[in-house]
Amino acid sequence: MSDIGRRIRRYRLSRYAAPRAFPRPPRWLWIAGALWLAYVGFLSEHSFYSIWRMSAENARVQRELADVRREITHLDRDARDPQARLRNAERALRREGFARPGEVIYRIEGDIPDSLVR
Repeated sequence: MSDIGRRIRRYRLSRYAAPRAFPRPPRWLWIAGALWLAYVGFLSEHSFYSIWRMSAENARVQRELADVRREITHLDRDARDPQARLRNAERALRREGFARPGEVIYRIEGDIPDSLVR
């Protein structure tokens, strides 16, 4: 007897229970939402993953650009400085074997230790 009473009470509660504030969305909507998130996150042309990769590449290129600008500034400064131009010209000529008047050039064949090379 108590089983029938419990079943009737459960039926009345389920039938006359207060409606939910937000109805539960169907299961296919959850699946469609998950697929859309996967597409937006990883597969699309403007996905979050590709945007993250592009921002990392942009940071790397900005660092390279700063290095190149620093090098250009250094080379421009050396090109405008007459003393630096003379030093560079003398260094290039000495590499080819030229010497100043009165200097003697010694050529050493073989491996030279790094401690002797300036």
